[in-house]
Amino acid sequence: MNHQEAREELAEAVADIKHTALRVDGRLWPDIGTPDLTLAVEDLLRSTAPDEQEGMARRVSEAFVVHPGQLYAHGIDNLSFGTAILSLRLALAHLDAVQRPE
Repeated sequence: MNHQEAREELAEAVADIKHTALRVDGRLWPDIGTPDLTLAVEDLLRSTAPDEQEGMARRVSEAFVVHPGQLYAHGIDNLSFGTAILSLRLALAHLDAVQRPE
C-alpha cells in the first residue's frame, strides 16, 4: 500500500464514521467513550478539509474505549458505528505504516 492508497482508505473510513455516527443511540455515548468522544465526533462531522481529518480521526479513535462487539446488543445502528471505528483504526495503522521511514 502506498501513501495515496492509505489516504484514500482513511477518507473512506472517515466517511463511514460520519454516516454511522448520526444513527448512534444518544444514550450510549457516555458508555462507549471518554467524555471527549461526542465532541470529537461532532468536530469530525463538521470537518471538510482532508488535512485536518487525520487528527480528528485519531481523536475519535482514542476516545472510543469499548470493544465494538459490545455494541451488538444495542442494535445494528450502534454496531455499525463500532465496525466503522475498527475500519478507521485499520486505516490509521496503514497510514502510519506508509509514513514510517524505511
